[in-house]
Amino acid sequence: MYFIFLIFLSAIFAMTLGIPDAPFPQGDEIMHIRSVRESLEVGSYTLPVLSGLPNPYKPPLLFWMGMLFDKIFGISYFSERFVSFLFGLGTFVLFYKFYQSLSKSDKETKLATIAFAFSFLSLKFFGLLMMEGAMVFFTLLYVYLFFRSKEEKNLTYVSCGSFFVGFGYLLKGPILHIYIILFLVSYIYLKMIRVRKGHFHISFQPLIKEKQTILLFSLSFLIPILWISYLYLFTNSGKELLRFFFITENMGKFYAANQSGLRIWGGWLLYTIPFTIPLLHSVWLVLKKTSNDKNRILVMVFLVFLLFVTIFHLMPNRKDPYYVTPFISFLFLIPALKKETWETLILSKYNQYSIPIVYFLLTAMAVVLRLPLLFAVSLAGIILSLSAIAFQNKNKRFYGVFITQILILPIIIFLFVRPMADPDITEKLTDVKGKEICVIAENPWTAMDVQNKLINSKVKFALPLTYRDTCPEAEMIVTFLEVTLTEDWKKVSSWMQWKQHLNLDTKETLRALLKVDKRIFQSEVSVWKREEIR
Repeated sequence: MYFIFLIFLSAIFAMTLGIPDAPFPQGDEIMHIRSVRESLEVGSYTLPVLSGLPNPYKPPLLFWMGMLFDKIFGISYFSERFVSFLFGLGTFVLFYKFYQSLSKSDKETKLATIAFAFSFLSLKFFGLLMMEGAMVFFTLLYVYLFFRSKEEKNLTYVSCGSFFVGFGYLLKGPILHIYIILFLVSYIYLKMIRVRKGHFHISFQPLIKEKQTILLFSLSFLIPILWISYLYLFTNSGKELLRFFFITENMGKFYAANQSGLRIWGGWLLYTIPFTIPLLHSVWLVLKKTSNDKNRILVMVFLVFLLFVTIFHLMPNRKDPYYVTPFISFLFLIPALKKETWETLILSKYNQYSIPIVYFLLTAMAVVLRLPLLFAVSLAGIILSLSAIAFQNKNKRFYGVFITQILILPIIIFLFVRPMADPDITEKLTDVKGKEICVIAENPWTAMDVQNKLINSKVKFALPLTYRDTCPEAEMIVTFLEVTLTEDWKKVSSWMQWKQHLNLDTKETLRALLKVDKRIFQSEVSVWKREEIR
């Protein structure tokens, strides 16, 4: 019954993949989808292209898989996002097996898997054509196979894990290798360092013992070497691509800091929602309690590893919160290592009382934004969560709190994000098949997004001052900025959509909220058609 329930939930989630505007979008997905479709259009299967040139930003694995599913199912958002959906299913299988091997409890394993499946990480990145979902899978795969190798004293597992890391290179380059090296350093470091009776001891015996594991990691370089050799020897632009990717795209990120490091720390809080409090509680219990159980070293390996990757991501100039997503699954594994039950974590005072507070905030937002269905459901959530807390029966209290907790993000998606979403541009722009459309916007990503949605139209990007030269043959112009067009263009329709960049002070925001005036947060999108010359 449990697995039938998960299959049912997966089917519902899969049905949402084809909706162009994802509930929790990520800007880079626009470029990835554009690269997949453009590569198919021009027949560049080996080397994906973007804007007519070989795509220098990322290796090709995600694009190859997107092209494969576009070939199988037809060009659509569903086909392309199905790639990440499959990586998500693979991650859940791995997580289930890993948790079960650590906790030895079917009930705890099932609860942990459901919690992980309803986390912000899972509901966002396993439904977008992004590298992050696959990175979660490959990182967890290596660590799982590493521990299977230690448990069964069989190097075949770690050999396979090392080989599969090579595929991870084809996602985002050498970053996965760095993650795994940091994991191995964490493991060997904690084996080498000992503090006994106030004395600090270093033993190099573990380093010698792990010699084979370290040597086997060289298998992870087989696929990268083959791909780099192919680019260098057999493609015209291979040398330039490699130079741009390694020097500009990767090493260039360490040139100077331009984002706050708090964004990385915020990622740990953001992508564990709605189970942030239980997971912080489990980490606190690890740090607070000293333990001599057999998993003590493994717990500390995880915590040191998570600290190392956090420090690493504090170094480059970009510090986007989603950089921590490959490691969120390890936070969900910590309760298994410490033999903490999810009942204890969910029924902690801070967690169980936070649930009605969240529903109260959703109710307040529903009133301000005039969303009656969200108001009704959120009000029911307050009543149910408070009723659950009042149960004397601990089992009923746990499931009451747990169910209302896992429903928070689905409610936000379907009753808050969807009703507040921008209008569907395919419904606003009708009868455009085969026509040339000029998109005037701040950056080319907007035009790529329009092109992804209007598959059968030809979309060009232009700046306000260059549209006459860039789009001389355009039959329609869509403006995302305030712009003055020549007299031969007639405005035929417009709509409002949420601004991507807001420069508001606190007073403006409060004034807009009190007046229930959302126009300050929105900008006008206008559609113009060329008038016929008589």
